[in-house]
Amino acid sequence: MIFVGGELYFDEHWQIDKVYPFPQTREFNYFLNGGQACLRVIGDYLVAHNIDKILLPAYLCPTISRTFSECRLRLDYYRINEDFSIDLHDLAAKAAVQAQAIYFINYFGFTHAKHEQDYLQDLQKQGRIVVEDNAQAGFSEIPIGDFVFNSMRKFVPYDGAYLNAFCSMYRYINAYRGRLNHRLPLIRQYRSGLSRYLFQDEGDREELVALFEQAETFYEKDQVVLGDIQEKACIEHLDWQGIRQVRYENYAYLLKQLNGIPGVLPIFPTLQENNMPMGLPIFINRISRDMVNAFLGDHQIGLTIHWEHMHENPMTSVQKLAMEMADRILTLSIDQNTHRTQLDYLLEQLKIALN
Repeated sequence: MIFVGGELYFDEHWQIDKVYPFPQTREFNYFLNGGQACLRVIGDYLVAHNIDKILLPAYLCPTISRTFSECRLRLDYYRINEDFSIDLHDLAAKAAVQAQAIYFINYFGFTHAKHEQDYLQDLQKQGRIVVEDNAQAGFSEIPIGDFVFNSMRKFVPYDGAYLNAFCSMYRYINAYRGRLNHRLPLIRQYRSGLSRYLFQDEGDREELVALFEQAETFYEKDQVVLGDIQEKACIEHLDWQGIRQVRYENYAYLLKQLNGIPGVLPIFPTLQENNMPMGLPIFINRISRDMVNAFLGDHQIGLTIHWEHMHENPMTSVQKLAMEMADRILTLSIDQNTHRTQLDYLLEQLKIALN
């Protein structure tokens, strides 16, 4: 059976004996439960320092808006262009009168152009707090945010996130101490079961799906902030250089093969040096994206839409361009568990779906 994409599963191939040297980019560094945990303590910090409003990109995961709202922050949004660059005119107009905190995303592992980064740093010099979201980028070698965080489960089958901060966050993290992580045993069971299901033909697919959905429900409800020591040890004993290299090579190969396919437009047609792409996002232009995705799903290809539920947010749904982008986008798998045979199968089925 050939399959492509889906959730990440345990693979001992990537384990190494020594600890990988993660960059310490700020004075204060923390390992938390996930990206949502980072959002929560950043939101708590802002409110505690009388910052009641944050300016967000119009194209974003709805979880970001929901989490900041739960922290009692007011939200507004600046436009993102079709190539996922920042609409600096819109950002400048809104930052001038509205927001003491600015949030930006390094989409799919790609950093913004220098002039965009320079403008964000100018806002910092004016006293604005800048939050850098690397959930889709892993580790940025030259981060610029006052707060910089990532999300490990986007890249490996482990839970956790690294938060780098310009100040001590102990007070805000400690407020969540003692919360029980109901998700962790379930997601570990799921990831282990998924590997056996895919490679040993053991287990039941419906039971695995139910297990995953239950784990995701607890992730939302438990509001666990502290990271798990065992997950951290697993993350830090992975061959991250190898993971980065395979993702880079898979992206480059897939990008070349996509060239000239009618109806497909790669959003990032040039790989940046040393970046670790999360996936290869494309726009589907001639046919319904949902029809294409459904066809691929019927052929054991599980891809992701970033983000399916954007339309549910009444504040971002008025952003016409962002909604049009969300209707056409599809993220192709290029992760470290994906081999050349699987990429070729993905390409073959994508061409059939488009025709």
